[in-house]
Amino acid sequence: MYLNRKTFFLSQAFLLLSGFFSRSFAKSTRSKSISLAQIARLYSMQTTQAGRQITMKNKWNSINVRTNGRTVGINGVNIWLHYPCFRTNSGWSIRMDDFQKTIDPILRSYKYLPAQIPKVIVLDPGHGGKDSGAIGKRKVYEKLAVLSIALRVRKKLQAKNIKVYMTRSTDRFLTLEQRSAYAKKVGADLFISIHADAAGAASANGIETFVMTASGYDSTNSFGRGEKGPTGTGNKRDAANAILGFSIQSNLLKQAKRTDRGLRRARFAVLRNAPCPAVLVECGFLSNPTEEKLMLDKRYRDKLAQGITNGILGYLILVKRVHK
Repeated sequence: MYLNRKTFFLSQAFLLLSGFFSRSFAKSTRSKSISLAQIARLYSMQTTQAGRQITMKNKWNSINVRTNGRTVGINGVNIWLHYPCFRTNSGWSIRMDDFQKTIDPILRSYKYLPAQIPKVIVLDPGHGGKDSGAIGKRKVYEKLAVLSIALRVRKKLQAKNIKVYMTRSTDRFLTLEQRSAYAKKVGADLFISIHADAAGAASANGIETFVMTASGYDSTNSFGRGEKGPTGTGNKRDAANAILGFSIQSNLLKQAKRTDRGLRRARFAVLRNAPCPAVLVECGFLSNPTEEKLMLDKRYRDKLAQGITNGILGYLILVKRVHK
């Protein structure tokens, strides 16, 4: 095909720039950090800054980073980093692990999703039997509230012809080890543990979703206590965990309209020992009068169930797109 001089020059310039960015990113992946400027170039994003808030945005996605902070907003949903955004010679940067195990998987899921389309979902209503979990002032029991939500999720998924198992479908006690073992026994492709929270302060509120903490880092709620713990089977799927967690957290927020406490990291036993991508959802605080009252409303529990269901379906859609 004939190219005029101007077209030829532009095509060569584009190739040179593409090569430069590819080499620059490849070099950065060998280091322990990546600058926000590199991230913006990789995604062809425009960058603006207002005080401590740095915003990177393109036609499809936005990333908001608070300098010296551990939270990042991706398309309006809060994500907790393993390590705060910090200053380097290249400007403001984040740890490469946070980029490769959280941010990039969420924005470019096709690069990280497993080859197999999930067919078996395991729902894990937390607590049960002698373990009541959190109890609100109105005597809402976590074990019963989350069982109600899980049963609703099962019904909605089964209506989509998806195979669903539950670690418990009645008010009975299971150890944490039994829950993970059951997921492995039935060949779970996704594991969703459903909980409600409690705090000393009645003002604490909102929804949060946990995935396994990356190896060598503190969990989100360790508050700098040096909680760095051992790896688990859950660490084999760090990127897929983040994709699933983001999908569930964002869809829960759309349905419940509650405070976004973010996608967080923790070494909960059911996440550490999960045989597949796994999340633990905290559907609200029973210690908060407003959220406990909401939990009494079956219509609200159905909204929570719909949010979890939509998050699972969203993940399935992403996997299916990779295989088209």
